Amino acid sequence: MPDLKDILGNEILKDHFRTAVKQNKVSHAYIIEGEKGSGKKMIAAAFAKILQCENRQASTACGTCASCIQVEHKNHPDVIWVSHEKPSVISVKEIREQVVNTIDIMPYKGPYKIYIVDEAEKMNLAAQNAILKTIEEPPSYGIILLLTANRGAFLPTILSRCILLSVKPVPDQEIKDYLVNTLHVPEPTAEFCVGFSMGNMGKAVDAALSEEFLELRQFSISVLQYIHEAEPFELAGQVKGLKKWKESAGDFLDIMLMWFRDVLVLKLADGEKEIIFRDEYSFIRRQSDRLSFEALNDIFLEIEHARARLRANVNYDTVLEVLLMFVRDKCGDGGNSWQK
Repeated sequence: MPDLKDILGNEILKDHFRTAVKQNKVSHAYIIEGEKGSGKKMIAAAFAKILQCENRQASTACGTCASCIQVEHKNHPDVIWVSHEKPSVISVKEIREQVVNTIDIMPYKGPYKIYIVDEAEKMNLAAQNAILKTIEEPPSYGIILLLTANRGAFLPTILSRCILLSVKPVPDQEIKDYLVNTLHVPEPTAEFCVGFSMGNMGKAVDAALSEEFLELRQFSISVLQYIHEAEPFELAGQVKGLKKWKESAGDFLDIMLMWFRDVLVLKLADGEKEIIFRDEYSFIRRQSDRLSFEALNDIFLEIEHARARLRANVNYDTVLEVLLMFVRDKCGDGGNSWQK
């Protein structure tokens, strides 16, 4: 687990934590917001390591003391990672048992008792009300870090009593350098992963190292290359094929967005070097020549509508069949002629 200084990007956020430690103005409650894979847990753990370090120099953890090593291995007695049994909800019982009923017990080892609640947006109303009282009246050594992808899920009273910090996208070049120089990912693959990640380091690393993602990428390309020619039964078969990656439906939608983003780029400026799917230039060039700006905008909107429907638990097959039929009709009139 890297130190705060080793985490790429987010200099403002990191400087906030460093300054708080250096000036001894650490808050009792933080909300760290960022999408999945953006590095929230890594940042929270690095902050906890600084706070609990036995040989801290200014605002830097030594990385070698017993406390630093325990934080890295997630077994420090005073850094509690709050867990939940059900994947979709954090219950009031879990918050009471792991936070409310234990925070008044003095730290065993470190100067602070730190609670890290990942996916904190999943706390139900009762759980939020339970943790709110602790946030309002914390012991002097207590620190609560709420990690979330959606601050809007919190009660206004929780938002008003926490310091809100947002994890920003990491610059493309920093991600690419890390993939190429540290993980030894081939440059073409790294460039694709950078575009796919949109500044999300975890997403870029997963895309670069996952064989499953590579298969999804290739299958998605095969769908998009000839989507204008596909018959309804063929699209149904492609949806059936995509079921293998049902849990990664968002990745398929992101790949579609990237593909049609390249189509748009070629409409705006004829530069092969500017697109992400360079190996598919001829297919993208053809779609760029034929699709109107209006049709592209409609496709982008429909992809996001599909994403919203999946989040609302609309039937997976239905959502993707509707999406692919819509895109096919925009790309070609029933597969027979291109839309101007």
